Amino acid sequence: MTEILYEFPLNEKIRTYLRIEHLLNRLEYQCGHNEQWAVLDFLNALFAILDIIERGDLKSDLLKDLEKHEKQLVAWAQHPSVNNSALQQLLSSVVEMSGRLMSSNKLGQSLRDDKFLASIKQRFSIPGGSCCFDLPHMHQWLHQSQQVIEQNQHAWLAELDILQTVIELDLRMVREKAQYLECQAEAGLYQNTVENVELLRIKLPADSPYYPTVSGHKNRFAIRFMQNDQQQNKSACQQALIFKLATC
Repeated sequence: MTEILYEFPLNEKIRTYLRIEHLLNRLEYQCGHNEQWAVLDFLNALFAILDIIERGDLKSDLLKDLEKHEKQLVAWAQHPSVNNSALQQLLSSVVEMSGRLMSSNKLGQSLRDDKFLASIKQRFSIPGGSCCFDLPHMHQWLHQSQQVIEQNQHAWLAELDILQTVIELDLRMVREKAQYLECQAEAGLYQNTVENVELLRIKLPADSPYYPTVSGHKNRFAIRFMQNDQQQNKSACQQALIFKLATC
């Protein structure tokens, strides 16, 4: 049966990682699409990533996480039932990414220094600010050949390669910490006490009329299942509901 996966972060760091992953997926999807609206969405996602990077010390957080993962993997290597070949491969990836990230410049700095991007970024924060009368030089660029536009897009994406690789690795390590268990929400509500959980992964059948909402933190959380009626009004589920849950 087809299922819908919902992911809910329980701390600000994982929330930031998931947002960056979401935006990077948008970049990759729109890259190479020569329609003007796809290129504008590419730029929107690119500027959103730069805004997120500028808000905090993302590089430091990623390095700390990689160090934590390295220690975990070294400890797991002592366990006799562990697939040592797969573990060593993952450990090598973590060590390599840590070295690359440590030796890299400030994340996104080359994109912030790009004169063309810098000349249009501010206008993208204005509703409708990407009109041709606002940015005539961008409008001229949008009418270049697809090859020229794609070359620019791939060059900008390459500057985010280390960020994408480390985010993917870190989220993979988080997601693989837990297996899915079948749970039951009584009257549409499920609560639990946990220890140092960073991410909830919830699966529901695709034909279910319900969707989850989550509140909580690393040690306690509550899941309330909701539905929309035909007028798109929200209402809480009042019946017992079976779902799958991984507490990562």
